[in-house]
Amino acid sequence: MSVGLALGLCAFQARAQPQPSAAVPAASAASRATPVRAPGASVARQAVKPSTRPLWSELTEAQRQALAPLSAKWDGVSEAQKRKWIAMSQNFPKMPPAEQAKLHSRMTEWVALSPQQRTQARLNFGKTQEISADDKKAKWEAYQALPPEEKRKLAAGAASSAKPPTTAAAVKPVPAEKLAKVPQPKPVSRPPRIAAGANQVDQNTLLPQPAAGAAN
Repeated sequence: MSVGLALGLCAFQARAQPQPSAAVPAASAASRATPVRAPGASVARQAVKPSTRPLWSELTEAQRQALAPLSAKWDGVSEAQKRKWIAMSQNFPKMPPAEQAKLHSRMTEWVALSPQQRTQARLNFGKTQEISADDKKAKWEAYQALPPEEKRKLAAGAASSAKPPTTAAAVKPVPAEKLAKVPQPKPVSRPPRIAAGANQVDQNTLLPQPAAGAAN
């Protein structure tokens, strides 16, 4: 084979080899790109309230039984409110069934309230706590001792006092004979003034002259 033919074959093979693809750098650049996070993900993460202690998993079995209606919202409840619920339910095993049901009913109602309604409920509960338990019991027993007719009267009176008056009461005129008479002041009698004579006045000073007896 001649030298020229060998060189021509080498050049032909060099042109026939495929060129490297340009898509490889693009793919590597895409792999280095930072993934874009959804804008709502950070907002949703910030909206989650931090859990307060003690967590539901940290409560005892007796506490979980007493606070069962609060289990779904317990970890998001404030620490102060948790202490109050724990204190209120610490004697739960010794309570009568009626008292246990009443306490669980209050917890269920409290969980369904909004934060504003919970604040108002806490204020109302504080006002009722100002009355002693003995006073509450005495008033309740006195009310239960009333006959049904008196209970209906009290309920009707409370309902009527709660309603504001629709119109102002008309002012009735008072008869003239019922009006109190104001006493008229008596005229004050004053002594008559004594007129000074012409010979009793000094013509130069226009002052009264002393009497003749006083001069002596």
